Amino acid sequence: MPVKRLPRWLWIVGSLLIVLILLALIVPYFLDVDRYRSTIAAQIQEATGRKVTLGKLNAHLLPTVGFTIDQFTLGNPPGFADGNLLAAESIRGSLALGPLLRREFQLTSVEIVHPHLYLLEDDRGRVNYELEAPKKPGQKKAESSVSVTIDAIEVSDAELTLARVTGSRKKVVPVVHARNMNVTLEDVALDAKKLKQWKADADLDGVVLHLPGIKPPLEFRSGNLALRNGGIDSKFSATLGDITRADGTLKVKDIENALVVFDLKTSLLDLDQFTAASAKSETAPATPARGRSGMLAQGRIAAERIRLAPYEATGATADVRIFDDRMEIWPVKAALYGGIAQVSARVDTRQTPQRFSANIQITDLDVGKMLAASPDTRGKMTGTGQLRLQIFGSLGDNLVDSLTGTGDLSVRDGKFPGFNLGTLGALAKVQQLLSFGQGGGGGGGDLTFTSITGDLNIGGGRIESNRIHMDSPSGTLDLRGSMGFDQTLAYDGQANLAKSASGQASPTDALLGVLGAATKRQVSGLSIPFSIRGTFSEPKVGPGRGLPQFAGTSSTQTTQQPAQQQEQKKKSIFDLFKKP
Repeated sequence: MPVKRLPRWLWIVGSLLIVLILLALIVPYFLDVDRYRSTIAAQIQEATGRKVTLGKLNAHLLPTVGFTIDQFTLGNPPGFADGNLLAAESIRGSLALGPLLRREFQLTSVEIVHPHLYLLEDDRGRVNYELEAPKKPGQKKAESSVSVTIDAIEVSDAELTLARVTGSRKKVVPVVHARNMNVTLEDVALDAKKLKQWKADADLDGVVLHLPGIKPPLEFRSGNLALRNGGIDSKFSATLGDITRADGTLKVKDIENALVVFDLKTSLLDLDQFTAASAKSETAPATPARGRSGMLAQGRIAAERIRLAPYEATGATADVRIFDDRMEIWPVKAALYGGIAQVSARVDTRQTPQRFSANIQITDLDVGKMLAASPDTRGKMTGTGQLRLQIFGSLGDNLVDSLTGTGDLSVRDGKFPGFNLGTLGALAKVQQLLSFGQGGGGGGGDLTFTSITGDLNIGGGRIESNRIHMDSPSGTLDLRGSMGFDQTLAYDGQANLAKSASGQASPTDALLGVLGAATKRQVSGLSIPFSIRGTFSEPKVGPGRGLPQFAGTSSTQTTQQPAQQQEQKKKSIFDLFKKP
């Protein structure tokens, strides 16, 4: 049976295909595209005004028309700090053949392997990522006859560094550094008017973000990021060392007018770990250009617990706004031992180190519950407290020493159980001593008060008060002095004891009765000066300046001249031993 011959046209087409395939396999070995490396680099440099370096170039025709660049760097603009805007280990691309014949470069795919993008800003507000080519005097902007579109871009193991360039030596100070990023881009058109047609997807699992002022990095455990129609949506879970683990969302409505809106939730925020991590930080953000105040991000943060050992607040929420020269928190609200704490704060990045200010207000605080959180203060005081405080300081290793501020406090309807409080307990002991062992409330009595008020002035590592005043059924007490952040005490005061107004016998009444019997007068009050030293956990009460004084009237006269009343109003304790 004769073999059926193929049609002549099919032989021709088949032969041409074989020849084209052979050419596609052989031509790249004879076509040395690498010899055009300097020409291509010069064209890119002219278009961008940047220094460009290219590694070895290779071309291929199968399975698609494409190229490979082993190394690629795009430098910073002239007059900027030395370094690169972009550096990549290799770039691989594939071109659509049909559009290429029409001088249209349609990249069907681009793969960028381990790129590192450096986005820098100097003290004058100049940036290194504006790619508009420099113009010569009188030159008009050229209209390109070549359009470039890219179907897909794969970016693997990418790094991103945001940094400031400071000083005359143009030192580069990192602000944010991200690594381990993998991104897929689609429908990429190198035309600013078509930016919203871009699509992108990124798997956030494994991405590591190094933040300024904090040593442990932010590590993403899961999450994704999607770019569609000019907007970004992201959902993620991340940890910040031992400080916190948070779940959150992030949205950017319009990337051309980028404003990040975020929402973060965490079960625990450990401020002790945050402070320790901040103190060991190796980098810090530098000062941004003056006069800028555009908002970069805003959002809400919620924490089930905030810990500052041994104390904890619960149910905390805060609204945060981040500008390119400051961060604002308005306000943090949290439940604190039966009361409410509110903190409004601002961090100003225009100075080095960064300055901050905060307004703190605490209402209806259960003082007994709060003091019970620490073994050193447990059981030493009860009452309902209020606090208002405005503080200023600088972030960094000297945070505590930099603090300054003013405020006031008050505590109402409380007591000092027993005699373990040092300050008032020791006064009760003085009272017992002066009454020659009689009264004084015994060893286990409670010293109650109706109110305590005082002013606060912070500076030099201490909290100073010009007047702390206490009202109690037994009299009043006034203190003046300071307590250091190291818990050292330096107070001087005076206790003014008076007869009970309720008519019920009290230790104070017993003491005043002894004084009255010794002087044959009606003694209505006693003033005892004292001092407090030592530490907050172990206060030491001693005698103050001057002698104890008592006030009273004669028991044998019903009326006295004003001069006589004034004479008898204040008497020294030594008057007890004088003859009447």
